[in-house]
Amino acid sequence: MSKQFITIKENSYDEFIEKKSTFITHLVRINNEEDAKTFIQKMRKKHYNATHVCSCYVIGDNNEITRANDDGEPSGTAGTPMLDILVKNNIKNVCAVVIRYYGGTKLGTGGLVRAYSGGVINALKNSTLVERKNAFEIKIELDYNLNGKIEYEIQKTNFIVNHLDYTDKIIYTIYVIQEDIENFNNWIADITNGKYKILSSNEKQLEFEI
Repeated sequence: MSKQFITIKENSYDEFIEKKSTFITHLVRINNEEDAKTFIQKMRKKHYNATHVCSCYVIGDNNEITRANDDGEPSGTAGTPMLDILVKNNIKNVCAVVIRYYGGTKLGTGGLVRAYSGGVINALKNSTLVERKNAFEIKIELDYNLNGKIEYEIQKTNFIVNHLDYTDKIIYTIYVIQEDIENFNNWIADITNGKYKILSSNEKQLEFEI
């Protein structure tokens, strides 16, 4: 099962002016390197008259793929500082693009680092972050006379009821995060007096806002 990590729930944006230069930041969620390359190219086409279109991305549970591009800015002043922000915040599967429209005043090396990293920091602040957790999707079959008790007691837990099917018996589809699986097994056995049947248990990834 994949490791737990943090990513953005939805794409986000930031824009600010520093010494007459406009910096526009986009953060997008990606699944693979092709997604990142496609988005970067899209931004290059959209901002064809920008002075610089700098980018970075992180992909994989263990940062298997990391890339940074300064796009003509002095080496190490744009893409790498942007990437550092994502890595330090444990952000995965995200591509960051910062577009600069030069305003006529040079920022210097330190100023460029602050501007490009600051754009990513601001865009992260504008984002809703989610933590992806390992979990199980468990389907359990119960008699109808246990339904009221289960409905009441499960509200006291962290277990998530995703779906109910009504046949000759009730089938609960429940999400349980990995670290709670032992608690769940004990809970369901106790609450039903052992009168339940597990139909399936499959690995799943769940996301929780943080």
